[in-house]
Amino acid sequence: MNWQAVCQRLDIDPATILPAISKDLADLGFPPRFEIVGLPGGASNRGYMRVNFKAQAPAQSIIVMVLRDPDFKQAIEEVVEKGFEIKELPFLNVLKHFQAAGVTVPALIHYNQAKGLIYIEDLGDTLLRDAILAADQSGRQRLLKAAIDELVLLQLDAGVREDRNFIGFRVRFSRELLRWELDHFKEWALDKRLGPVLKESESKMLDASFEKITEELLASPYILSHRDYHIDNLMVKDDKIRILDFQDALMAPYTYDLASLLYDRDTSQIIGPGLIEEMVKYYFDRLARGGCQPQEFSAYRRLFDLCVLHRAFKVVGRFYFLAGEKKKPEYLNFLPSVYSVLSQYLNRFNELAALKKMLAQYLAELE
Repeated sequence: MNWQAVCQRLDIDPATILPAISKDLADLGFPPRFEIVGLPGGASNRGYMRVNFKAQAPAQSIIVMVLRDPDFKQAIEEVVEKGFEIKELPFLNVLKHFQAAGVTVPALIHYNQAKGLIYIEDLGDTLLRDAILAADQSGRQRLLKAAIDELVLLQLDAGVREDRNFIGFRVRFSRELLRWELDHFKEWALDKRLGPVLKESESKMLDASFEKITEELLASPYILSHRDYHIDNLMVKDDKIRILDFQDALMAPYTYDLASLLYDRDTSQIIGPGLIEEMVKYYFDRLARGGCQPQEFSAYRRLFDLCVLHRAFKVVGRFYFLAGEKKKPEYLNFLPSVYSVLSQYLNRFNELAALKKMLAQYLAELE
């Protein structure tokens, strides 16, 4: 992928980027001969490039994050704590806090705020997804345990490190955000895709069920969370787990990140139910060894199941949104797996049996 395509996707003139990168690299003392390669991925407000330095032994490279809008208040959807002023780009704010706590985020090399260019350590190309797919069962177990160990470090060490300016302590899964994610399902999986198909009584049933899920999650123990902790946001470098895409860190129900790790996209199909159950127990024990046991196992398990269910509702809606609104149809490929999880976890709550039966009238994937 050429790097100009990254700029074009972000509506940035490539002619303004190359001189800025060349000057930054020279000022930082990097070798003068290099090539820039565009990388896939990124969001609507950012993209990524790799700078490879020629004639280096061993080979040397760094990553450049390109921001469409260097305004540090961009893309803050959550309800930030009243009175807290955001004074720094969330990506940098969270990176510094995590790094100070020993969490394995990439090293920050330089930030050119005027041009919206962030230079960070290159973690390579091996996603945890790739490593898991290439591993045998014992290797998968080892990799998932390592990911949980790193998650616990994030939650317990970074989660207790005092920092008045850390955004992650000032943003949380509020009632508004929890309901917005659930209502995203109704909006995109039902209303905008099929038309307003629900009868008034059915709409009230869905709303009441979503409200019960929201209330129970709000009443659960909260902990510092990554928010998007899954196998496509984790890298494996030098046999260690490294964490990406952490800028949305916030306070959340404490099993939320584990639900994300084990049930995002098609992860549950890749690793299988046996290994999932083993990791659910491992995380509970690992937290306890770290001095954190907010609930007994049965209550913890119910909360985990609820987080899986909440996230499955949100992801189904999100993938229809990304396909329809953002013109990214590739996300539809993951829907069979996510629908399978949604169906399975609706079955775990007897009080939601009527809801599943009602939704299955319109969503055959739930049958």
